[in-house]
Amino acid sequence: MTDGSFLRALFARLRRPSLRGLVAGLVGSTLAAILPARAEPVFPPAGSLGLAPPAGMSPAKGFSGFEHRSGASIILMEMPPEAWDQIDGKFTPEALAASGFRVKGAREALPVQGGEGFVLRGSQSANGLTYRKWVAVVRGQPGTGLVTVQVPEAAAKQVPGQAVEAALRTIAFRGKASVADQVAALPYTIGDTAGYRPAIVFAGNGLILTEGPKDVDPAREQPAIVIAPSLGQAPVPDGAEAAYARRLFASQKDARDIAVTDEERTTRGGAVVVRLRGTFTDAKTARPMAATQTVVFENDRYLRVLGFADAAKGDALARAERVAASVAMR
Repeated sequence: MTDGSFLRALFARLRRPSLRGLVAGLVGSTLAAILPARAEPVFPPAGSLGLAPPAGMSPAKGFSGFEHRSGASIILMEMPPEAWDQIDGKFTPEALAASGFRVKGAREALPVQGGEGFVLRGSQSANGLTYRKWVAVVRGQPGTGLVTVQVPEAAAKQVPGQAVEAALRTIAFRGKASVADQVAALPYTIGDTAGYRPAIVFAGNGLILTEGPKDVDPAREQPAIVIAPSLGQAPVPDGAEAAYARRLFASQKDARDIAVTDEERTTRGGAVVVRLRGTFTDAKTARPMAATQTVVFENDRYLRVLGFADAAKGDALARAERVAASVAMR
C-alpha cells in the first residue's frame, strides 16, 4: 500500500476529529523520521541519475550507486532515451520471474523530478540469501534510468522498507556529462583504444566502445567492445577461473549456438587472466558472429572485456584484444 492510499484508508476509518488530529501528527512525525534529513539527490561522479540514499548508505566504490555495510545496495544504471520504449511494457512479473525476481503486487507509478517512472517490488534469492528488492524504471531529458535496490532480509531493520520508499521518491535527473568526462570517472583506464571509440557508459562502471557511427546498434552491424567490472565482491575459487569465464561467455544476450574455439590462461602480476575466443549466431538477425573475451581475476573481483564483430571482420577482434590488454584498474 502506498503512503497516499494508507493515509486515505486510515482517515476514512476515523470518525472523531480529535483522533484525526492525533493520528495526523503521529503519521507526520513518523514520515519525518523516515525521510532523509536533506532529501536532495546525490549524483555519482559524472552521472546524470541520482537520489537521496537512506541513512547509513554511502556512495559505492565499485559501481554507480550506494552501499551499506550490511550488504544492501542501490545500483544506478543509465541508458539511452530509446531504452524506455524497449523496457516499458516488458517489465512484468512474468517476464522478471525468469531472472529470479519474484514480484509482489502490480507496478506503481513513481514520481520523478524532471521525468516519470514506475516501480516494482518483491524479493529475490542469491548466494544463499534472500533479498527484499525494488526495481524502478525512470526517464527524463538525459535518458532512461534503472534503479535497483537490494536489501538482505537480515538487514531489514538497518535499511527499512520505508526508508527505501522515501529514497525512491527523490530520484532525479541532471544534465548529462560528456562521454569523455564519464570515461574519466570509470574505475579503470584504457591505454589503447585500437581504433574503437567510447560510445556509452552504463551503471557508472561499464563502457561500450564501437567502431562506426551508431552509438546504439541492436543489430550488431558494427564491431563493439563491452567492458564491465564485477559489482561488489565476486570471489572465484583458485583453479575455477576458466569455468567461470566460460559461464560468462555463454551468458551473452540475444545469442545462440555459442561455442568456444580457443582458451588461454595466463597471469598478470598477481591476477589470473583467462582469454576465450569463439563464435555465436545473433538470435535476431541470424548473422554469424565471432567473439573474444578476456577476464582478469584479481582478489575478490574480476574485470570482463568482451569484443564481438561479424565473423568476417577478424581484424576487429584482434584490436579488441589489444584494448583488453591495455585496461588497468585504478
